[in-house]
Amino acid sequence: MQTGIFRSTRRSTNRRYLRHGLMAGLAAVLALSMTACSSTGAQAEPESQPTETENATEAAPQPAVGLPDTPAGLQAQWILTVINAETPVATDGFTDTFADVILSELSAEQLAEVLEQVRSERPWTPINVNAAGTQGIFTLQSGAGELMDLQLSVDEAGMINGIFFGPGTPVRTPAASWDEVETGVASLPDGSGLAVYRVADGTAILDVDADTAKPVGSIFKLYVLVAVSDAVAAGTLSWDAKLTVTDDLRSLPSGELQDAPAGTAVTVREAAQKMIAISDNTATDLLMNAVGRPAVEQALSDAGHADPDRNTPFLSTRELFQLGWGVEESVRGQWEEADDDGRRALLQTLPDGVLDIPAAAVTTPVWQQDLDWFATAEDLMRAHLALQDRATTDAGAPLRDILGANNGLNLEIGGDWSYIGFKGGSAPGVMAGSWYLERSDGERFVVVQQGASASPEEVADPMAFFGPAQDGIALLASEGRD
Repeated sequence: MQTGIFRSTRRSTNRRYLRHGLMAGLAAVLALSMTACSSTGAQAEPESQPTETENATEAAPQPAVGLPDTPAGLQAQWILTVINAETPVATDGFTDTFADVILSELSAEQLAEVLEQVRSERPWTPINVNAAGTQGIFTLQSGAGELMDLQLSVDEAGMINGIFFGPGTPVRTPAASWDEVETGVASLPDGSGLAVYRVADGTAILDVDADTAKPVGSIFKLYVLVAVSDAVAAGTLSWDAKLTVTDDLRSLPSGELQDAPAGTAVTVREAAQKMIAISDNTATDLLMNAVGRPAVEQALSDAGHADPDRNTPFLSTRELFQLGWGVEESVRGQWEEADDDGRRALLQTLPDGVLDIPAAAVTTPVWQQDLDWFATAEDLMRAHLALQDRATTDAGAPLRDILGANNGLNLEIGGDWSYIGFKGGSAPGVMAGSWYLERSDGERFVVVQQGASASPEEVADPMAFFGPAQDGIALLASEGRD
């Protein structure tokens, strides 16, 4: 599940990480995380101790599942073949498999060393898949019953640009009722919430702490998309207009455009697609620069946010990185205490040019200091509906394709569901997901799950965190079959 806004690379004494791109995830990873919004930089290093499987989750043997015939699924199959081979891992084919963004930070020999340690616990069998297009989380089980998650993302050329091995997610027993879904939310960190809305009458089928404004990570990009659509409708922007990557607009992962050379041009539509489907932060900031901060702030009101002043001045992703992890703590304190004018003045002091923020710095939650974007579940429900309303206009015609490119849970379109729009978000200590769903019988729903914690590890696993949302969506699908 691709979530945004960050996907981190970091070393761990407990687990082996090889990761480039957005924190958490989803994905996707979420975004892979997949994702998070999940976090920055690509500084993964192989470690000598302990091996990955020393910390894997043990479980009863599970039946094998097939891997999808998607770009991420095909590369997961390549990894699976390598780690199940009888012969030691060689570097043959690595340059045709791993993107430069990986190999520039980790040599082929180092990659082979990590894969060889995983191979030592073969055979690995895929038992669960959560994948959509260019990203996925693949739960593998060893012959000894240990579980390991392979989180993987690929670029537009189908080459691996993000890979992460971590403790496996046990196969869950889905909730059989809304009471059980609510119990699942109660098992999450304090302050977690889940809301399920039936669009036809505006009722909440389930409402667990849904009226509390929480940090949403990259879900804020829905409001940027509203502003872009409105600018197209007003004739001040077009979907085919070109946007140019510059060092002053370059942000940090998640995404791809942060690695593009200065001068690279993308259309507004391409940037919007990247902003939503892979939670590309640089694409987001290009779009915000094109429409202007006031237009995005106006989009909050236009899309029905109950307290738009909570998010003004509206931060770009670059500004969040700078204030959250690129300044002294005293500056963050100034931001927290300042009024709107003071905050706008503080943004003017942030430096231009290439960001120099080490990946290791982007680990501490800063949402408690008003460094994120905040919304209630009902705010996000209204944002999704505002975009769907705009999608019925000529100016908003691309919106459904943009929002439906990655549904976050690898849900099948054409069976229970005829359409799903999704945007997730993550940051250190933040995890959130939002789904607009159209059932095959014509019923429409919005599902929003949110959580925030001062302890990042409490909301770091999108597969575990979004279990209640996944169960709720399954119950809605079952309802449509009755």
